[in-house]
Formats: sequence, C-alpha cells, structure tokens
Amino acid sequence: MKCPACKAPLIVVERESIEVDWCPDCHGVWFDAGELELLAGKAGKKLEPGMIARPVGKVEEARRRCPRCRHKMEKAAPADDDTLLLDRCKAHGLWFDAGELGSLMRRLEGQSDAATVVGFLNETFTRPAAGDTPAYSKESGT
Repeated sequence: MKCPACKAPLIVVERESIEVDWCPDCHGVWFDAGELELLAGKAGKKLEPGMIARPVGKVEEARRRCPRCRHKMEKAAPADDDTLLLDRCKAHGLWFDAGELGSLMRRLEGQSDAATVVGFLNETFTRPAAGDTPAYSKESGT
C-alpha cells in the first residue's frame, strides 16, 4: 500500500496481533476498519466509531485517496472536536497524518476507558530506546 499523503510505501507495524500501516517518510498511520475497536476490545472496553471519527461538513483541506480502494476519503473528526480532521474511508479505515494520532491520544488520556489504547499507541509509535528493537515488522506488499 502507498501512503495517501506522500505516496511512499507503508510499513506494516504489528503489536499484540494488531497490524497497522505506518509511513516512515511522513509518519502518518493507517488503521484498517475495526482495528481501533479491536484494540479497545483487548482492553475490555467498547470504543464507539463516532467517538473517533464522525463526518464533518465542508472543509477546505484536500480529500485524500484511500490506500486500499483509492476512492476519495471523507473528512472526519472525533466527537465534539472539529479541529482534528482525519481522513476516513467508510469501507476501509482511518488515516492519521503526523501528529494527529498524538493529538487524539492526548484527548483520550484523561479517560480511564482509553488508558490501554493510549498505552498501546504510545508503545507502538514512539521511538525505541537505545538497544531496543523497533516495533515495525515489514513493508506492506500491496
């Protein structure tokens, strides 16, 4: 798969049997449909799709193409916050530009239900300490 932002090949990152796709060039992250919910389920929590990405009205930001189907994605935002715009393909998943995932994590940190999700994302997408192995595994072949 190619990055919807910069067109670089995405790298598959796997942690606790959940795979996400990460762009090493622009640092964006692709979550296939259901992956955030699966992650929350591992923590024994239910993450409603509207909590992370509900459609927003007309915006001036260019629409990107889904890395799976290549159709234009809609702009979406977390509940009650139109300042964080994500790209969403209803059929395939969510794209987070560099910094957007961190911004979402900061919003969720205060919510006890999200603590495990935030921990997972922090461990997966922070740089490893000296001597540690990075969390990413291989380049995506599609």
